Amino acid sequence: MSIADYTAQAALAAIKTELDGGFLYLFAGPVPADADDALDMDTLHTQIVMFSKDGDGVTGLTFASPSGNGMAKSPSEVWEGTIGFDGAEDDEETLTPTFWRFCQAGDDGRGEAIGPRLQGTAGGPTTDIPCGAQTDNGTNTLSVDTFAVILDAA
Repeated sequence: MSIADYTAQAALAAIKTELDGGFLYLFAGPVPADADDALDMDTLHTQIVMFSKDGDGVTGLTFASPSGNGMAKSPSEVWEGTIGFDGAEDDEETLTPTFWRFCQAGDDGRGEAIGPRLQGTAGGPTTDIPCGAQTDNGTNTLSVDTFAVILDAA
């Protein structure tokens, strides 16, 4: 199967409409089988950081217009967040992310999905978002320089 660029752009435009203004989260713990699954914040999962525009904690993130079969983060935005562990291992000083979720506004990625949501892997060098261990000291920040949603029928 192959997807024509026009079809990919139409699908990405719909994703953009639903997710613009949402937030990107990094979590530690076992990667859920599905982006719709609720997390167990009491015994398994810990939020490491929530990314917002300029790291302000309130302004959602946006994507650039789709091009070909992809859609990148808005190049004019800085996606940043202050590291702050919340969940099962919130007493740890250092954690390595294992997965991410991009959720529309109003969905913190913890419960069952209430709308469109994307999920991928994080942490190691071959993951979607490669990054190392993060330290929660109340001042460390993390930023995402590149992020893209790609529709590929390969």
